[in-house]
Amino acid sequence: MKLPASKLNSEIPGQESSSLGDSTDVPPSPGDVEYWTSSYATPGFAAGYAATLEAEGWSGTGIVDSQCTSGDTVVAATLATVATSRLRIGTSVTNSVTRHPAVLASAAAALQAESGGRFVLGIGRGDSALAHIGLAPAPLAQFERFLERLQMYLAGDDVPFDLDTDMVGGLRSVESLGMTGAPEVSRLRWLGVVPPQPKVPVDVAATGPKMIGIAARLADAITLGVGVDRDRVAWAIDLARRTREAAGSDPSKLLIGAYVPLMVDDDRDAAREALRGHVGSYARFSVMQKGSGGPVAQSQSA
Repeated sequence: MKLPASKLNSEIPGQESSSLGDSTDVPPSPGDVEYWTSSYATPGFAAGYAATLEAEGWSGTGIVDSQCTSGDTVVAATLATVATSRLRIGTSVTNSVTRHPAVLASAAAALQAESGGRFVLGIGRGDSALAHIGLAPAPLAQFERFLERLQMYLAGDDVPFDLDTDMVGGLRSVESLGMTGAPEVSRLRWLGVVPPQPKVPVDVAATGPKMIGIAARLADAITLGVGVDRDRVAWAIDLARRTREAAGSDPSKLLIGAYVPLMVDDDRDAAREALRGHVGSYARFSVMQKGSGGPVAQSQSA
């Protein structure tokens, strides 16, 4: 079985990424694979860089969302959308803390409309975006609940108020105002007044088994951060597909990709040096919760 429409991410902007096979040793055909690379929300950078990537033939670019270390991701994605006509644009990745699900869904749906259906909403539990406001990554339960609400907003559904989650810091419910005709549910009401677009696909960045499970049940795609060891990638793909099937959804409809730090250079040592920090960062994601999900070879153990 081939990976369906897999998305392979290269972490180094402007560098090539490699294709990813599965346990059958049958490689995906070129039409089934997308090649993405990272981008940054630095003001004055996003539009020109997106145009360059499109000219180079990339499938898409994922823009980093880290408000204290870069510019605003939604602004950058908007500029990248205007500067291109084919390149897919995404967040790589946003998180479940710094924006309310209605706010994030509205921004994503607007980008989908403006881009003609080219936007992908990449999301995870948060790393530098949360660290720089003093927080650890979001708890799994918080992320799962956020993802449920986000998908409902993106589908145009009525979303029940979640006052237990949203009433923080002394906020009160709208009922306390005694308003006539006050909204009783939440929904992106403006979706019905613009030309329809496909629902924004939600792509979850996942490393551990619990996060892979949440993504398999609730997301449209998973991008794996488990490295490029064949056994670990195969384990993660199998887990995602089995979880998806157990939840009553078609596993063949789940898009699967991987973050692949890659540098092309005539000098192997120079390429390795350029990648050192990125490889270390991805390795950290696999062990930051005091353990490592999936198989680990003896040579990879500390």
